[in-house]
Amino acid sequence: MIGQLVFRNSIHRPVRAFVSIAAVAMEVTLVLIIVGLTGGMLQEVGKRLEGVGADIMVQPSNASIMLAFNGAPMPIKIGDKLATLKYVQAVAPVLLQFNSSGGIDVIYGIDPASFHAVSGGFIFIEGHDMEGPDDLLVDDWAAKSKNIQAGQTYRLLEHDFHVAGIVEHGKGARIHFAANSAGSFRSARQSVHFLCEVHPAGTHQSSDRRYSRAATE
Repeated sequence: MIGQLVFRNSIHRPVRAFVSIAAVAMEVTLVLIIVGLTGGMLQEVGKRLEGVGADIMVQPSNASIMLAFNGAPMPIKIGDKLATLKYVQAVAPVLLQFNSSGGIDVIYGIDPASFHAVSGGFIFIEGHDMEGPDDLLVDDWAAKSKNIQAGQTYRLLEHDFHVAGIVEHGKGARIHFAANSAGSFRSARQSVHFLCEVHPAGTHQSSDRRYSRAATE
């Protein structure tokens, strides 16, 4: 009975029926697209963060769950305190900067020496490591999509950078720039996080209150 009523109503008012069906189909399609894109982006970012090799990421208490989407800087001296904790083998400060030029992405400002100590260094496909304050490292996927080559000048954050090398993807951000001076971090208004490598004997203590106290003292 209900089926016949729906069928006859659709025949009697075909335009209204078509608009209703199209509206529902469009809503379902948009939801599936948004869920798929969001899930894929989160999974991809998670894999790149895991690829850095850090056991702990220390963030400010007011940091957004979406990295670099709010200004939540921490003093650079916190890194020195973290390094004194038991089982902590290496600490790398990372300046997270949101970038919307040529696509939405988060780029890392790193101190090359400390970042290499935590991550084990980059695998270079072309070029060399950062040697100056204006040097830039781009992973192979970003280089391919943006048509970037080692040795060229790349405009980023309203500054001209020198692309020192193309590296294998999978370690943190798509683009890394040198922020290796303490002044660069102290003057930052973006989110500064710390990546820590912990000795295997101390990984079970990663949630110990001593880590959070060190970041607040």
